[in-house]
Amino acid sequence: MKITEYEEFVQLVKKYKIFPFAELAPEHPALTVVTEDSAWHTEQATDPWLWRIRIAQEGVAAYGRFFGTKASFIDSALYPAVRTILTGNQSVRDLFEAGSMSRAAHRIYGILSEQGNTDSRHLRKESGLDAKEDKKEYDKALNELQSGGYIVITGSAKQKESWSSMCYQTSDSWIRSVLGDVRQLSVEEAKAEVGQAIGPVCSEKAFAYFAKKLGLATR
Repeated sequence: MKITEYEEFVQLVKKYKIFPFAELAPEHPALTVVTEDSAWHTEQATDPWLWRIRIAQEGVAAYGRFFGTKASFIDSALYPAVRTILTGNQSVRDLFEAGSMSRAAHRIYGILSEQGNTDSRHLRKESGLDAKEDKKEYDKALNELQSGGYIVITGSAKQKESWSSMCYQTSDSWIRSVLGDVRQLSVEEAKAEVGQAIGPVCSEKAFAYFAKKLGLATR
């Protein structure tokens, strides 16, 4: 059965905890799957394209490319645990100094740490990656930071040319703005929390997929 209202989308994200934008995990729902094609890009309240921004802006879910290059929504209450797993409780500084983070990603993270929520157009310019030939490096750095658990998508900013630019924020800052101070978990505690949260609502195949991505104990 297809959904038609934003509130239904919110309930699905809260139920499944990890809810992909498009098909990702086997036997697991995704926003593009549970909505009608005709509902997209209408710029109406029933447009799922707008829901993806609204749910991030309202702090209901963290939004980003946490599993490779495909975007997902993670229930805000569970995201701190997922973030702990993704970062391995390592700081950006530690990773960069160990040679495990690209210079572009380190530069972008530094800008977001200093300036807070920032739209992509401004971020590219500030990072010195606004030339056409730098687009690939910029996008790769953004994906590196999202899949590493260090930044999230927080919405979009309308530009004069009438197209929207995605906005980003450090995950630490976003968590504080939505949840306040949260208890610091060890990686193993975080894995147990995520496993307990998604286990009851995932099929065997879907759970196996997320378990592999997040290093969870298998069923």
